[in-house]
Order: sequence, then structure tokens, then C-alpha cells
Amino acid sequence: MTAKPWSHRLPLWGRYATTCVSSAICALIGTFVHRAGAMNNLPYGFVIAMILLALSAWCSRARSGWWGLFIHAVVFSAVVWILALGFIGSAILVPVGFTIPMPWCVKYVGYFWLYGILIAHAILLCMPQRWFVVE
Repeated sequence: MTAKPWSHRLPLWGRYATTCVSSAICALIGTFVHRAGAMNNLPYGFVIAMILLALSAWCSRARSGWWGLFIHAVVFSAVVWILALGFIGSAILVPVGFTIPMPWCVKYVGYFWLYGILIAHAILLCMPQRWFVVE
């Protein structure tokens, strides 16, 4: 006999709270790591950040269904865009729009990160519910 993970056994409000916290943490980590390797045109940080996003969003949908994925998308996007627009402090963590010569990945990995978040959530939204069942 196997039991569901602890976060799947919580009441509805607990599952939503877990989704909010995990999506905010994953958004912070993904934003910090997405530029790793871009200077050498080898964006392994972006790949790691997208894998982290996909796993976190998958867990949110498996834990709380459509609403869990919606909450994940809203919180994740809000945290990333707040960091990207520089509302907190003076540092911009997702630089875009370079006018000086830079490697291709440096110029565009920020765009890929910001818009990849929306695309990844849309893809997970279109997947059948049976792919998200935890027994």
C-alpha cells in the first residue's frame, strides 16, 4: 500500500498554499539560474530553469488540478516579472534589449525565460488530466 505524498493529503487551502510557496521559490531559483552559461552560448541555466518550472507546474496540477496550475502560473509569473522589471532594489535580474555586441544567448535568454514561462504553463494546461494522477 502506498500513500499519496504529504502535499496531496492536505486540505484544499493547504494544497493551494503549498502551490503558492513552491511556485514563488521555484520562480526565484529559476530567475537566478536562467542566465548561467549564456555568455558562452551554452544556456544550461535556462534549461535547468525550464525543467524546474515544468516539474513545479506539473506537481501543482497533480496536487490541485486546473486551479492549482492557474495559481502556479499567476504566482510564478508575478514573481518573475517583478524581478525582471526591477521593482525590488535597483538590480535587474532579467536583462533584455542589449544595444552593444554580445553573444546571441546573452541577448535573448531573458526573452526566452519571460515568455517561456507563459508557454510552458499553456502546454501543461493542454495535457490530459490522466498524466497528472498520483496513486
